[in-house]
Amino acid sequence: MVTPRFLLVMGATLAYYLSVGILVPVLPVFIENGLASGEAMIGVAAVAFSMAAVLSRPGITWIGNHFGRRSMMVWGGLLGGVAAVGHVMVSSPWQLMPLRALMGIGEAALFVGASTVIVELSPAHRRAEAASYLSLSVFGGLSVGPIVGELIMGKVPKGARGLDVGRFDAVFVVMAIAALAAAAVSLAAPKWNENGRPTEKQRFVWFQRDALLPGIVLAGGVITYTAFSSFVPTYAKEIGLGGAAPFFTAYSVLCLIIRFVGARWPEAWGLRRSVAMAMTALFAGTLVIAALASEAGIWIGTLLMGFGMSFLYPSLLAMSVQRVSDADRVAVVSSFTMFFEIGAAVGGLSLGMVGEEFGKRSTFLVGSIFAALAFVVLVLERNRYVARQVAAQ
Repeated sequence: MVTPRFLLVMGATLAYYLSVGILVPVLPVFIENGLASGEAMIGVAAVAFSMAAVLSRPGITWIGNHFGRRSMMVWGGLLGGVAAVGHVMVSSPWQLMPLRALMGIGEAALFVGASTVIVELSPAHRRAEAASYLSLSVFGGLSVGPIVGELIMGKVPKGARGLDVGRFDAVFVVMAIAALAAAAVSLAAPKWNENGRPTEKQRFVWFQRDALLPGIVLAGGVITYTAFSSFVPTYAKEIGLGGAAPFFTAYSVLCLIIRFVGARWPEAWGLRRSVAMAMTALFAGTLVIAALASEAGIWIGTLLMGFGMSFLYPSLLAMSVQRVSDADRVAVVSSFTMFFEIGAAVGGLSLGMVGEEFGKRSTFLVGSIFAALAFVVLVLERNRYVARQVAAQ
């Protein structure tokens, strides 16, 4: 399964998410210090990225079905490169918004294309394994990128203002190089799957219904993870700890190990069972953090979150494409993956309001509730599948 072409698709994904990751620590500093704006604009920039990634999905599906899978990856990398170069000319916060939207579209196109290609390069019984390997590229880029971004930008004094307070232009140029490298490597991706271009007539669809229930489960998991990633840093200081870096380091290492060593486990255990275990771990992880309110509680929660998030996406992606035709595969992957952005947006808004009103500890409790609700949706999805099987007999 892991052929040179498979590895090149992973390489293109790694390069693009390196570009995305480079901007993660730089963008807030660029907006606040470089452009002399505030936190509200940082939030608007995040929304512009996510909304563009979601709203562009139908168009991405159409491109993938009419011009091939490779086209999504290549154009995604090119859009990311153009957007990165455009940052060099930004002198006002509002000029940043269309570039953030363009980066969101590029990210969505490349990720949908890569996910579809990886699925189609893999045997049906190893698709969760393939998704686990692809997630290593995403995770690797998002882990290394921030380190690279901060090193290039340099130290920016807290109260400094102006576009010359950091090496922002150098950051944007390196981002562009990584994104354009992703586009170049994407040329090695297949245009169609091994069966050739789908013969079924392609319809323009806004959303593929087969992705709905797996997507809702994914969104529930993302919301639960958002409670962990967004509020553990400040919560750790609130309970008297020095910081949260050790927890996130442990989480990252655990995810990398499990996604590599345990790539075949979801299919061995059964996809639904793997998702059920993942959601149970996410539920227990956030609940323990909320209940114990201690360093030990955060450590236990971190390990449970790492286990749960390692299996959630690969298993759900494989589930979503289990029973769809070649013609519908791009639409299903496109519709399913948009729930990453939906979950992040819903989680950020809802958990932020809860934390503001009831304190940080409450965000973990609400995160566990979302995990429980996602588990219920998983049960409903299974019941729907069983009903279909019975009706077909």
